[in-house]
Amino acid sequence: MTEIKSLVRLLGVLGLALGTGCLEERTGAEGASALGEAPAAPCVYFRQLAPFLPDSLEGFTHATTEGSTGKYGEISVSEAERTFTLGEEREVKVRIVDTTLGWKIAKAIREAAEGAKGRPASDPSAPIFWDAAVGFVRYDAEETTAEANLLVGDRFVVAVTSRGFPGTVEVRRIARGIDLEGLARLR
Repeated sequence: MTEIKSLVRLLGVLGLALGTGCLEERTGAEGASALGEAPAAPCVYFRQLAPFLPDSLEGFTHATTEGSTGKYGEISVSEAERTFTLGEEREVKVRIVDTTLGWKIAKAIREAAEGAKGRPASDPSAPIFWDAAVGFVRYDAEETTAEANLLVGDRFVVAVTSRGFPGTVEVRRIARGIDLEGLARLR
């Protein structure tokens, strides 16, 4: 589990290091051109990921949409993220990431899901084993934050996080509503 936390933090750090903008190109020196052309990188361009983010969530207000693609040395990362709010206390973020570090993250997600396989479906932290995705779920009661991290198509990482909800029901529901099969077919 420590390895997973480190990889999840790495995703967050990569997002900060790469920078994000409201669906604007924010790329490294080897990234996309100013004309918006897709970069020559082993990741799909963030504009291809964005259509798999939910357009809306019932009862929520769309707050932001961000995305970026960059190549930094040997590491390439594409990400798209949409944030929704419900009042001032509740928030949901959906992030889709494609990276050359994906194999490490994929291994950690698979191991976490397999390690929790014996948990009953009624357990809020029971793993996810769906046709197009495998993943793990966690909840921090003190911070009222939940997180579902899914490996989709053995390539993409979908992270659904919530703040202000009493459990993991919301992140599971939102993750279930994403076109994971379509995302798995994206190349």
